[in-house]
Amino acid sequence: MSFDLYAKYGNNRTLTLTSPKKPYYQWRLRVPSGHVVRLVIVTLNGASPGNCAAHKLSAYDFLLPLQNKIIARWCGVPVTITPPVIKLTSSGNVMLVTFSFNRQKDSAIFKAYFQAVPKAGCGGSLPVWNGTVTSPYYPSHYPPNVDCTWTINAPPRGYLLSVTVVVLDIQDSPASHHCDKDWLDINGVRLCTPVADSSRKRVYSSPVTLHFHSDESITRRGFFILYRAFSRDSPCPKQFQCSNGRCVPLKKLCDGVKDCTDGSDEAKCAACGPGEVNCGNGQCRPHVSLCGGQSSCGDSSEEVDCAGDCFLHCPNGICIPQSSVCDGIVDCKDRSDEINCTRALHKACSPSSYKCLNGRCLSKLNPECDGVKDCADGSDEAGCGCGSRPRKKSKIVGGGDAQTGEWPWQVSLQMGRYGHVCGASVISSRWLLSAAHCFQDSESIRWPGRVPRFLFSSSRQARTALASRSAGRGGAGALSRTAVKRILTHGRYDASSLDYDLALLELATPLEYSGTVRAVCLPPAAHPFSVGQSCFVTGWGLLEEDVGSLSLMLQKAEVQIINQTVCNKYLGNSLTARMLCAGYLTGRVDACQGDSGGPLVCQALTGQWFLAGVVSWGEGCGRWHRPGVYARLTEFRDWIQEQMES
Repeated sequence: MSFDLYAKYGNNRTLTLTSPKKPYYQWRLRVPSGHVVRLVIVTLNGASPGNCAAHKLSAYDFLLPLQNKIIARWCGVPVTITPPVIKLTSSGNVMLVTFSFNRQKDSAIFKAYFQAVPKAGCGGSLPVWNGTVTSPYYPSHYPPNVDCTWTINAPPRGYLLSVTVVVLDIQDSPASHHCDKDWLDINGVRLCTPVADSSRKRVYSSPVTLHFHSDESITRRGFFILYRAFSRDSPCPKQFQCSNGRCVPLKKLCDGVKDCTDGSDEAKCAACGPGEVNCGNGQCRPHVSLCGGQSSCGDSSEEVDCAGDCFLHCPNGICIPQSSVCDGIVDCKDRSDEINCTRALHKACSPSSYKCLNGRCLSKLNPECDGVKDCADGSDEAGCGCGSRPRKKSKIVGGGDAQTGEWPWQVSLQMGRYGHVCGASVISSRWLLSAAHCFQDSESIRWPGRVPRFLFSSSRQARTALASRSAGRGGAGALSRTAVKRILTHGRYDASSLDYDLALLELATPLEYSGTVRAVCLPPAAHPFSVGQSCFVTGWGLLEEDVGSLSLMLQKAEVQIINQTVCNKYLGNSLTARMLCAGYLTGRVDACQGDSGGPLVCQALTGQWFLAGVVSWGEGCGRWHRPGVYARLTEFRDWIQEQMES
């Protein structure tokens, strides 16, 4: 029995075998390019670690079961291992997992899941003073074919480096000391087996070089190392020393957490007043001395971490850039970033207020297009012909057929003989809005998100069909067609996480508005889309997950805005601030493959429809505790306007 599985970043795909009927099973695992496979084995009954010919479970760093590509293998007497058994990592974006047994009467149980992990580099120059070094992806097993070199330099002359090996799990057999497969070299001494307690901590002169190597086969958990620079005269350079000798980073002083057992790192915090910071030696200095290049604190602690954009340290350790000092917004709890400010301030609008075109801030909730001119320049009521429907009659999974002209901003993006590939929304006579992931160069793979067949990026290949009902299969019923002049995907779009999943399409010829072609309203940043609010998602996507073909008729489904924290809990904390969750935790109603780029719209009290989101991604379609995820439009209003105006 053979299975092909694909997981995009942020999704877990499961591998389960509870009552095997065949003697041999295999799973070919794939993740996007630029990522590696992390396999987490949760339950494994009937197999134990070993290296034998008649194996139970093997994982390979390849899509074929080559012996020299085995990452891990279990075989032998029946055992039960409590979860998680192990976390394996591939070197590339594929992995093969095989499961076999000799006697079919064995009720072996195998449960695991895999995920895409961004491919990480290793090695380089390490931060001075103190830090950690780990094998790649620790505590997961390191991947095969790794070569990493780190260099630690203590900056002041005469300082030494203390290096402590906390964990060293590299070689299979502790009896072998040849270290010819996987090893860690510290300043010329090669290690591959557990280190005795008396040898874990060593002192070196600067610099210290660490070189880690793994071959093509069996991998293990790896290593975890602590290091710190010190002087015989000053054991905690540019740090705070507890009474028991422990060194605490200065950013942990006065953070409300007792890092020293005697609490001395929090003892003198009340002595410094507003506008002052704690030096590592307990002295108080005004914040203007921070990062000035000259030391006011006797221990130079106010100059630590000044290499970046940090201009001011709040007493709780928060680093404030110069642009945030004296900007009228309090960033430090003690207001030290706004004390003794002499220059004129231009106070920015808060996230909950509406900003007029002349810069004035309105505290009124959702003043745009409510029929009242709240801005002196009338900008809150300008361009309010959007979001209206000539007909208001009341698949997308769990939805129903839309009426003609019911969603006049809905667009079908089509390509050649393939017909519909993505949805989009009319936001002006010349511009459409869709999802960035619809425009990737690949005509051969099937993307596991909401796009049905392939992705495209050439604007010359794309065309649009503005239709009320039946543009889904490429033609019949389309009200008008036009070519796409150019496609602008968001510059910060991340194909791995689908963050900033938004794209603008400029049309070759302007649209003519009619009873069935109109623009939807774009929400300002302060527009409220409240939890529990009912909205509608529309599109020509599949009516059921991975079943059948695209819908012949435009589908509509009513969904609800879901609390971001709750949604993040069920989707593995993969949501960002640019994402919006909508649907039902009980499932059944959702967008699906083919709905990508389409609109999620909510009706305001004025009767106008605002674009709350763009269909982005989801785990399956209409699954229990797996609601749909949309690009959150309130986060993109400025970007959209900048692109259209430029």
